[in-house]
Amino acid sequence: MASTLAFSIAASILLQPVVGTNTGTVHCADATYQPGSVYFSDQCYNDIQSCITKLAANASVVDCNGANISMQQQANTGAVGSAQNSDISVSFKSMVDLCLLSGSTSGTWGWSDNQWYWLWTGGSCYSSSGGSDTMPTRPAPYCLQDRDSSLPDCYPQPSPGGGPLKVLKTAKTTNGFTSSARGWNTYGAQALTNGSTLIPSFAGQSGLYYTQKFVETQCGVLANSKFKAAGFDMCSLDSGWQSFDEVDNNGRIIYNDTRFDMPKLGPWLHNQDLKLGLYITPGVPCQAANKTILGTDITVGSVFNGNFDQILCQFDYSKDGVQQWHDSVVDLWASWGVDMIKLDYITPGSPQNGAMLGCQNSDAVVAYQKAIAKTGKDIRLNISWKLCRNETWLPVWNGLAESMRTDQDINNYGHETFLAWSVAQRAIDNYRQYIGLQAQQNKPITIYPDMDNLFAANAERLTGVNDSMRTTVMNHWLGAGANLILGNDLTQTDDLGYKLLTSSQSTAAANFFAKYPMQPRNPRTGNNLAQQLQAWIGGPSDNGKEAYVLIANYGPDQGSGGFGTHLYGRQAVTVSLAGLGLSCSGWKFTDVWSGNSTHVNNYYTAYLTEGESQLLHLTKG
Repeated sequence: MASTLAFSIAASILLQPVVGTNTGTVHCADATYQPGSVYFSDQCYNDIQSCITKLAANASVVDCNGANISMQQQANTGAVGSAQNSDISVSFKSMVDLCLLSGSTSGTWGWSDNQWYWLWTGGSCYSSSGGSDTMPTRPAPYCLQDRDSSLPDCYPQPSPGGGPLKVLKTAKTTNGFTSSARGWNTYGAQALTNGSTLIPSFAGQSGLYYTQKFVETQCGVLANSKFKAAGFDMCSLDSGWQSFDEVDNNGRIIYNDTRFDMPKLGPWLHNQDLKLGLYITPGVPCQAANKTILGTDITVGSVFNGNFDQILCQFDYSKDGVQQWHDSVVDLWASWGVDMIKLDYITPGSPQNGAMLGCQNSDAVVAYQKAIAKTGKDIRLNISWKLCRNETWLPVWNGLAESMRTDQDINNYGHETFLAWSVAQRAIDNYRQYIGLQAQQNKPITIYPDMDNLFAANAERLTGVNDSMRTTVMNHWLGAGANLILGNDLTQTDDLGYKLLTSSQSTAAANFFAKYPMQPRNPRTGNNLAQQLQAWIGGPSDNGKEAYVLIANYGPDQGSGGFGTHLYGRQAVTVSLAGLGLSCSGWKFTDVWSGNSTHVNNYYTAYLTEGESQLLHLTKG
């Protein structure tokens, strides 16, 4: 039997007490060793598994001990049933993977979901030589992002602006697109409380359990002449289309065949000049482990990195076979007619996600991007959510995808409406930060912002905000050049919804902002700071004769607007040509929605109530 290591002076060269190592939600501590220099006993490992079983079975049990291990749990006693210690398996697995087998002899996990876990091992669990009753230690096979962190280092404020106007331009994306996506997505209905009663075509459905018939009903509306003329052609399915526990014979992600038939849905959409978009997250269902990757003799499980992030099993992107798996999956989806892939849970980013995400999985984006290129087809890649946009990561995303989410979900969770104004304020300020950081790159932008679903089609009782606010939401999504992916019930699109979304003036504005995204140029100062009374400008165009200006009164800050002021009621919002960065002569301001025009040589004032804005088309000469 291999000799064990005791915590003694003799072992002090190998095992040294140190300050705890932070690996996200997991914190490693106590003695340390060089990974690979010692072996871990099967007995200690089996004792840990036995204690996991014991603690999982009874959340009121605090302690469990083996011959050389000690474990504790502090369950969430405010929860019910298994929810009290729902994280027990992933927490102890993470401590074993990232601490006990990777350089430390104890670890803690918590307080995510109001749960806390602790695991300690004695020196007798480790030996200097291996044997049939030991397992090797090794460097940590993955790292974890703190799943409860807001990731403050990822979202710096842009440097204060002002001075001469620097026109921002968006160039072709990495896959050659020159505009953002326009269409519809299922998730608005999925996220509604009582969506099955509020949306007739969603009756009997909820959350992840929606049907192809619902999709066909909604996208059948998208195929009408108004939406089609305005460029709305993407029929995007969010999570729920895929099988969560089955894969094909090559370990590829497939559709849930009890509710979908993708080989029929794709052609059905294409026959109506529509496109198919699918949602996915990095990794693959763990049930794929024993399948062989198409065109190889490599099993899917042999290229896992050991992290089951509570969503899917994750890949080690350094291993042969991983890119081949992605190539085969995207090729399968392309055979169904897929035109867009939304890749969610990308890190760094996706803050406060509640899952065990790796600390950076940009390799997944690279793998999907390469797989798309190999198909030779025009397939968009959209990445989500609230991607890290500091000076390290913003250039990375710019070169990998067509769009990147700038905020968290915009949905009004727990309510029977799609949107709350407080969340709209937050989304707008996140775009302000994003575009300011893009401006600091001093190079053409090659990715479009994704501000999440656009809720502009339905009346107030379903959308959740009044018509002035709904128009303001539309104005900002247009001005950002953002994805115009609707989340509403298209069968209940009202007259204002059709005007905002499909009118010729809306399409003209969308096409302009696709090339010249708006940036803040605030009243009086021309700076880019968050303000309740805010102004934006897109352009001027290359010939200097066209621009758009957006002026807004966001109303009192409801918590996440970024400006912190509370001006109530109707306010005068005055902008000057100089403050906007324009030459002070001969501009005609035309309200995009009312059609009213006025010639401006210096100042322009609008009187706007809370949540109201004006989108102005500027022409010169």
